[in-house]
Amino acid sequence: MQQGEVLDGRYRLDEWLGRGGFGVVWKATDRRLDREVAVKLLLAEHAADREAVGRFVREARTAGGLSNPHIVTVYDYGLVTTAAGGTHYLVLELVRGRALSDILKDGAPDQEAALKWMRQVCKALDAAHRSGVVHRDIKPENVMVDAGGKAKVLDFGIARLLTQSAVLTSTGSVVGTVPYLAPECWSGAAVDGRADLYALGVMLYELCTGRRPFRASSAAEYMYKHLEETPPRVRSTDPALADLVAGLLAKRPADRPATAAEVLERLRRIRPGVLRPDDPSPEQLRRRADQAWRRGAQGAPGEAVEMLTALIPDLARICGPADPRTLRTCHDLALWLAQDGSPGAAVALLRELAAEPTAEPDVRADALRDLDRWHREAARSGPGRPRALSLAGLLGGGPQGG
Repeated sequence: MQQGEVLDGRYRLDEWLGRGGFGVVWKATDRRLDREVAVKLLLAEHAADREAVGRFVREARTAGGLSNPHIVTVYDYGLVTTAAGGTHYLVLELVRGRALSDILKDGAPDQEAALKWMRQVCKALDAAHRSGVVHRDIKPENVMVDAGGKAKVLDFGIARLLTQSAVLTSTGSVVGTVPYLAPECWSGAAVDGRADLYALGVMLYELCTGRRPFRASSAAEYMYKHLEETPPRVRSTDPALADLVAGLLAKRPADRPATAAEVLERLRRIRPGVLRPDDPSPEQLRRRADQAWRRGAQGAPGEAVEMLTALIPDLARICGPADPRTLRTCHDLALWLAQDGSPGAAVALLRELAAEPTAEPDVRADALRDLDRWHREAARSGPGRPRALSLAGLLGGGPQGG
């Protein structure tokens, strides 16, 4: 069909948007309701393919029966008969934005946005699974991010009811997209919503690292890796993220989170942040803090101050500014400032720690205890050498005076 043609007397094809394995998508105008829509046309070469037609019809019936702000809405389905044959079409909500696969071509996205998108995909999957539907083809190409930053799941063409088993196609191929297929999908075993969660885990891994957990040159190699190999853990600032991804990628469905709702709640509690390849781990940062303390205890408080002043911005970035490890290292810095002849600067820093609203109660209590001690010392002997240090400057990684 050509630009400007009117499909079924109602949908004017305005702009060609793209092509997939089974169909082409047009931006169109619904002349009856005067609204812009997306129209998916089954490719002519598949018109006689019962599986392709069945997939097309199934998408209309499945997605058409689901209602969720994170699932692309199906408005209409039809078949137009012409002299050249029949043309099957779907009319869908037009999403102005980019597929997640296109976003990933620019590298791993901002993780706060990535986690938001994955929470929204979980909401879509939860709605589908509660309606008894497994998507079976969750992948970045099937997640659209609209201009407002909202993720929407599309293409329920190979979805099946939870009461049905996974099956091979008539050509013997597995159903789905091989880099995202759960181990149970390769064997033709019964598939439930946890197969979608496995695919979500692959996608989450990709969003965090910029690459898939498994790379292979053939479907057979992918099958082996999905069935047998364990990918490297995601290097995240919040261990809960690495634990969640590892759980989603578990080989046995029983070892994965049970529901999309559970995954959603776990995603809500995760603090964004992924380590760069050259970033130290939280354990390495802790060892650096221990080394600084030892230098101070060995009679070099000035060296301890220098080491901790350089370390705290990394702790704030990698562990988080409110993390107890970060704030306790700020407390250590205050103590060595006092020992290095700057009790006034130590008092100022301890006062900020004691008033920090994000600090845990015991962190604030310890700061108050030492604040009282060093406040009395500064009043007795003077504030000592001034230091341009502040809690906000340390945690933000901004420049600090000596």
